[in-house]
Amino acid sequence: MSFTISLDHDNKLVRYRHSGNLKMEDIGMAWDNFLNMKEFVHEKYNLLSDYRDAVFDMDIDEAYKIISILDSMGSTLDDKKQSIIVKDPYSTAGSILFEQLSRQQLNFKIKIFSTEKAALEWLLK
Repeated sequence: MSFTISLDHDNKLVRYRHSGNLKMEDIGMAWDNFLNMKEFVHEKYNLLSDYRDAVFDMDIDEAYKIISILDSMGSTLDDKKQSIIVKDPYSTAGSILFEQLSRQQLNFKIKIFSTEKAALEWLLK
């Protein structure tokens, strides 16, 4: 597992980058970090997740589990946005399912992108 988290104060973003195999537990560890950041929780920073150097190593049905965990966070995620950047086909498929589930169940807007430029443009508008 290898990830970095940094803050972009100018754009009010939490930047999360993961490389290597990406398991559900890795996402859980990253979210533990996000939920302990005042910028994310209280200052309405959005999330830019970069998985271009990662390969999802989880079952598609784990997307349902992640959505359930996010749903349990209540108003913490209300009106926040997350851009997910992926390039691996399996990771893209899983991310699209995650995006669709979030649209149905959460007040947390998620979109999938293949480039950082497009992901940033959406987050910043």
